This record gives sequence, structure tokens and C-alpha cells, in this order.
Amino acid sequence: MPLPTQAIFPGLLENAFQRELQNLSVNNALARLWAKDSSLWPSEHYQAESLKSNLHWLDLPDQLGPLLARAVALAAKIEPAVFEDVVFVTMTDSNLAAESILRLPAAKLEKRTFLLDYIDPDSVRQFDEMLHLDRTLFVFANKSGNKIETHSLLLYFLERLRMLGIHSPVRHFIALTEENSYLAELAGEYDFLDSFLDMICSHARKRCAMPAEPACHRKRTLPYRSGRSWRRRKSRAWTAWSFSARTT
Repeated sequence: MPLPTQAIFPGLLENAFQRELQNLSVNNALARLWAKDSSLWPSEHYQAESLKSNLHWLDLPDQLGPLLARAVALAAKIEPAVFEDVVFVTMTDSNLAAESILRLPAAKLEKRTFLLDYIDPDSVRQFDEMLHLDRTLFVFANKSGNKIETHSLLLYFLERLRMLGIHSPVRHFIALTEENSYLAELAGEYDFLDSFLDMICSHARKRCAMPAEPACHRKRTLPYRSGRSWRRRKSRAWTAWSFSARTT
């Protein structure tokens, strides 16, 4: 299958475009990029390691196969648990991967799937009421794993499952995060059902390296408020959030 090609029309920038293209060729930029040569970018010496770590997405061709194999194995592992709902809990641009997964064609296992990317208490309570909590799998995805929104929702749903008398509520949780992140520590401490500890550190990982849990045939999300009204409500949510008040 031939790869698609891209046509570039620089217009008035033709001369500059050709000059820079020639410079890239002369300086062997492509080979240096694959070699993770941080000298391609002007930086201070102490920044070199940080630059190099942000190029781990170049390893994706080798890592994607094992990641997908783990996802398939996990799908087989959770099938006997009879989960009916799958909730991706992500914040900010980490939700781009979840959105992409939820748009995939239907998988063999038909389950309701949701994307939860807000912490407004009223909306979370309304969302909670839509779920079959005792048969819900929560996938917490965050690169650094230290976002207070993600942690708040984790504690909230942990308490809700406990209130239902679920014997091992954390067996309803999966973590997708970096190795040694705060979320990874929580997953180990609480003994989550599983954890995908991704070594890929770049922001590109959020969009293309997040292991695909079983793609499901329906996606439901609550309307996402925009504008000043939503920003004010979100700001109040930070100070008004109360687990006990929302679970009574």
C-alpha cells in the first residue's frame, strides 16, 4: 500500500523554502533527528537531556507493537469481569487520545464508553447517575499523573464504589501514565487492575501512543460548557468540591 504524499506550495516563500530545505540536507538533519541529536535545537548545555527525552516518540514504531499486544491481553483479562461501562478520565490535552479511541469503529465487545474531562460537581453528579457503577471500568490517563482534577475524580469514584459495597473497588481502575509518575505510584499503592507505564515522554505520546482499550460502539458525554459562565463555574468547583456532599 503506497504511502500518501504531501504537496507543498510555498508561494512567495519559494526561495526561502528551498534555501532551508538545502540547509537541512547539507546538515544531515533527518539522520540526526532519528539519532536524537539534541544539537539540532539551540539550547544551553543543561537543557540537552530534556530535549533528548522529548524525542522518545521516535521509538514508537518499535514500541507500538508490544503496547497493542498488552492492550489485547488486557481486553481478554477484563472480559470475564462483565464491565458494561468504560470511562476514560483525562484532563487538558491528555484527552485527545481518548477522543481518538472513542471514534474508532465498534469492537466485538459492545460497551458504553464515556470521556470524563471536567470536575464541575453538578456535572460529575449527573454523569455518575448515568453509570452502572458496579459494572464500570475507569481508565485514568495522565502523563505526569499529578493533576489534582484526576486525583479528585479517582478518590470520588473510589469512595462511590466503596459505598456500593464493592469488595475490591480499585479493581475497577486502570492507569495510563509515565513510569515513576504520581499516578503510577497510586496505581501500585492501591493495586489497580492494571497499569500501562509508558516510557514515552513527549506530548506526542498523548495523541498516538495511548494503548487502546476495547473500542466500544457508543460514546456519551455531557455537554461541555464554554465561555465565561463555564470558567466561573470551574473556578468555583476548585473551592467547593466536597466528596461527602456529593455522595449523600
